[in-house]
Amino acid sequence: MATNSTVGLTTTLAPLPPVLRQGLVAVAFFGLLSLISSVALFTFLTYRLCVWYHRGQLRDGANQFLLLIYNLVLADIQQAMAFALTSVYLSQDKIEVGTTTCWANGWFVSTGDLASGVFIFAIALHTYFAVVRGRRIGNKTFYGGILGSWLFVYSMAIIGVGLDPKVYTRAGAWCWINKKYDKERLWLHYLWIFICMFGTVVTYILIFLSIRAKSRTRSNVNFPDENGNDPAAMKRAAKYMIIYPVVYVVCTLPLAGGRMASMTGMKIPYWWFCLAGAAITSCGWLDVLLYAVTRHVLIFSRAPPPPQDLGFDTFGWKDAAENFWGIKTTVTGPLGDPSIRRRDRRDFLGRRTSRPTSRQSDEAHFAGHPEGVISAKTTIEVRSGPIINYADSDMSGIEMEDKSDRIHSHNE
Repeated sequence: MATNSTVGLTTTLAPLPPVLRQGLVAVAFFGLLSLISSVALFTFLTYRLCVWYHRGQLRDGANQFLLLIYNLVLADIQQAMAFALTSVYLSQDKIEVGTTTCWANGWFVSTGDLASGVFIFAIALHTYFAVVRGRRIGNKTFYGGILGSWLFVYSMAIIGVGLDPKVYTRAGAWCWINKKYDKERLWLHYLWIFICMFGTVVTYILIFLSIRAKSRTRSNVNFPDENGNDPAAMKRAAKYMIIYPVVYVVCTLPLAGGRMASMTGMKIPYWWFCLAGAAITSCGWLDVLLYAVTRHVLIFSRAPPPPQDLGFDTFGWKDAAENFWGIKTTVTGPLGDPSIRRRDRRDFLGRRTSRPTSRQSDEAHFAGHPEGVISAKTTIEVRSGPIINYADSDMSGIEMEDKSDRIHSHNE
């Protein structure tokens, strides 16, 4: 009976059957992992935004894409909180209906799952309007959309509680909306989950196809398009964009499909809900990992990115975005002497730049190869926006020394 239990069992379950004692360990572990990682990133981004605001670097508003990630992480925190609470059931060896833990568990499942889907869909739509339609969303519309999204998420949860203050009971392996409110489950939650899921997949497909089509029709792929986007960076971004909807669907579909199947009368075993719960609560730590790695420069840059820049140049594994700030210089020539000692420096984005120890070493290197061919190519992208006050930035002593050396060399 225990291993084939359906979500219709709404009474207190004590003690936990063996399948739940084992399965909820995975749910609780990934829930806590998502909670810790999401809170860490949310705290870091909050600190960054506060510092930039204090320095007056957000006069024209913060970067819209960064704010969408910020809100997605906040949604992931609530979702992770829901499944992290299953650790309480493990410690007590029971799922007790009518307790604060059970009610909070159900509430955070309702708000966290829906909010996560809404903001993943919002990120996809925001990218679509910029890439496919070439439109920039105004700040008022953007902030209004964020506020409306949160009002929608909490309205759905409040309506459910308004129907019955004790609406959250045991729903199989944890607490959620009572089985007798099957229609409310659909209209207040899963209908919107599937809309967000389907909309996200379709939107990213359209973005991917649009980028591929533009790259094929462009006569010169070495210069930015009419919207100022680097075609090469956009092609690289298109490849990484595929990851986001795939991760969301893989993590969300097992639980959503299981709940929908249970509404038709199908018996769903405990082990399936434990597997599905571990998958959906992994959205938090996977979102943190994906955005921290593939959008490293955008998230961890010391200076704020332009307010409406999608930062296609920032797509890549950690330090791939060498031309995010608009200038890229490539120098090609004879191979240097491997015996010449070189030192590494880091610019204010944390990227390594290899520089010779002295100007004389470069002169000796070039003099030793009189027939060598040296060519330089510099691509400068001009963008409108506020000028960054470098006097207030976090430039290190080495970077200031490097700047002084360049000025001195120019005067000579």
